[in-house]
Amino acid sequence: MNQPIKQIRYFNRISGQTEEEKIYGEASLRWAYFNPIGKLITRLIIKNPFVSYLYGWWMDRSWTKKKIQPFIDLYKVDTNEFLESPDSFPHFNAFFYRELKPESRPIDSHDFSVVFPVDGRHLAIENIQNADTIYAKGQQLDIDQLMGEMPFVQSVEGGSVLISRLSPVDYHRFHAPFSGTAMAPLLVGNSLYSVNPLALSKNLDYLLNNRRWIIPFKLKGGQLAVVVVIGATFVGSAEFTYSPGFVRKGQELGYFQFGGSCVVTILPHDSVLLDPGLVGQSREGIESYDQMGRPFGAFR
Repeated sequence: MNQPIKQIRYFNRISGQTEEEKIYGEASLRWAYFNPIGKLITRLIIKNPFVSYLYGWWMDRSWTKKKIQPFIDLYKVDTNEFLESPDSFPHFNAFFYRELKPESRPIDSHDFSVVFPVDGRHLAIENIQNADTIYAKGQQLDIDQLMGEMPFVQSVEGGSVLISRLSPVDYHRFHAPFSGTAMAPLLVGNSLYSVNPLALSKNLDYLLNNRRWIIPFKLKGGQLAVVVVIGATFVGSAEFTYSPGFVRKGQELGYFQFGGSCVVTILPHDSVLLDPGLVGQSREGIESYDQMGRPFGAFR
């Protein structure tokens, strides 16, 4: 028999309260990553990008429009933030990667600030080489593996890292956490495992092997920073809306299609002072919810 699995709890930096996450498709996730048969099927079938492609195709069909309002009601999604009316979306995917009114996510205006790239639950690590545990005891994030051994990986070794996990209920567009010159996204990996903590607590390599896009940034002082955009189960692709060149802080970089997903921000060693509260929660293994555009640190 499977052992009971504790609920996922996180600290909400906006409300100041610890909250329990309502997981979309929780029963299926627990079966896929904790049941022996489910784990076998996940390894053999569900991680295959073609499965996510088919699911994405399904969510693009007009008949999925009827799923939008029940989803809004169940997860209490704030429609006042939407740029367009919920009735205007032709299918569920269009609702999923919806745009918000600019005033719904103001970008911190301080020149020195670094902002959250997405709405989601975040872990902040001051020096990735000193991080003992991520999502489960004994699991560490291998930057070389995450970035597919890109030739510039040494530029960010020992740097500060923000892991931002999006659930299906979140706003699913991702933005630049700082200003800089952005290169074109570089694609690595091809699996599509879930990035929910239920899955990552079993194996952090799910995060490291998923299809992901590496976006190198040259910062004002010439240092290199990186944003890694990671797909997950039923997120077969990310669409990019920026053009290589100068990108301002808070500018939209792209969006995910249906499913949970993740964005990892890597900053040069000793270049940023991270929010102490965020770091403290992360050291305890507690994710912190916050919204895109709000600051999580400041350049030194």
